[in-house]
Amino acid sequence: MKLRFLTITFLMISGIANAGEWSYNTEGQIKSAFGYADVKKEDKYRGNINAEINSYIAYDFNDEYAVSVHFDLMSGIDRDLQNYNQGHWGEELYGIFNSPFGQIITGQTFNVGAQFFDGAPMIGILSNNSDVVNFVSNPNWKRTSKQTKFATLNTTYINTDGVAPKISYISPELYGSGFGLSYIPKIYNRRGLINNHASYKDDDGYVGAFYHSQDIGGLNINTSISFAKFSGDDKEFSASALLSYGNWSLGAGWRKSYIEGKEKTSLSDFRLAEFFDGYREGYAWDLGLGYKFGPYKTGISYFQSKAENSDNQDQIVTFSNRYQINNFFDIYFATAYVNFEDENANTTEGMAVVGGVGFNF
Repeated sequence: MKLRFLTITFLMISGIANAGEWSYNTEGQIKSAFGYADVKKEDKYRGNINAEINSYIAYDFNDEYAVSVHFDLMSGIDRDLQNYNQGHWGEELYGIFNSPFGQIITGQTFNVGAQFFDGAPMIGILSNNSDVVNFVSNPNWKRTSKQTKFATLNTTYINTDGVAPKISYISPELYGSGFGLSYIPKIYNRRGLINNHASYKDDDGYVGAFYHSQDIGGLNINTSISFAKFSGDDKEFSASALLSYGNWSLGAGWRKSYIEGKEKTSLSDFRLAEFFDGYREGYAWDLGLGYKFGPYKTGISYFQSKAENSDNQDQIVTFSNRYQINNFFDIYFATAYVNFEDENANTTEGMAVVGGVGFNF
C-alpha cells in the first residue's frame, strides 16, 4: 500500500515539463523529560526521550501549482505507549499536490478531521495525553508488542486510524472556510487505537471535516467539525473551538463514538483483552486555557473520557510551561494530576512533576 502511494507521488513529479523551482528542508527536535510520580505500585522516578526529524523536497511549477514529498522520522525511549508505526520508532511518508482546486495528500498522514482540529491548548513536554501516561500509566490505554487495549478514547480529535496510508482532499479556502475528505483503505495503524488482532482491522474508513476561521475585532475564532465511518459499523463525531485574543487562547474539544449495526468484536481470540476496544462506544471532552509572553508559554487543561458500557474512565489535569532560551534550546516544566478507573472499578490516582530540555535543529 505504501508503494502504491509513493508511485502516485513520483508520477506527479516525473510529469514535470516546464522549468520551475526546487526547494528542500530538514529540521528536527529532541525532547528529554525526567519526572517524579506520586502513585502507589509504580516507579517513583521515570524519564524518557523523544526525537523527531521532518524533511521534504518540493517543486513549484508556478504560483498556483506545486508538488512535494515529505519524510518524517520519530523515535522514543522508555515510552509507556509503544505507538509509533514500528513500536519504538516510526515513519510518515507522504506526498502533497497543491493547485487552485485544492490539495491532494497521499500517504501516511492523520485524517482531515485531526488536521483541522483546534482544541484545548497543549504546551511543552506534556503536549498530549500520551505524554502524561509516560509518567503515570493508564490501565485503559495499552500499546506494546504483546497487547493493545484502548478501553476509552485518548483524544478529542479522531485518531482511530492513526497515520494509516490514506488519500485526502482539502478544498480551497473560501471566506475562511474549507472542507476535507479522507479515504483509508485499511484502518489499522499503531498510532491509532485498533488492535492488530481485531476482526475489522483490514476494513476501510472515511473521514469528512469542515473548518471555519473568523476574526472579530481582534478575537480570532477557529472551529471545526468532523465525522468518521470505520469498518462499516463504527461512527465518530468530533468538534473543536479555539478562541485567541492577544496573548490568550481558550480552546475546547468534544468527541463521540458509537457502534451502529452488527457488532464485529470477538473475544474468542486469546490475544484480545477484555474491553480492548471499549473506545468504540464512548465520549471525551477537554478544555484548556493558554497564555504566551515573549519566549514563555503556559497552559492549563482538563481532559475527560468515558466508556459507555463499562466503568472505564479517565481524568487528566495538566499545567505545562515552556521557555524558549534561543532558537536551539527550550526548557520545560509541567505538573499533572490523573484519575484513571478500569473495568473492575480499580482506581489509579496520583500526580507527576516533570522537567526537561528540548533541542531544536
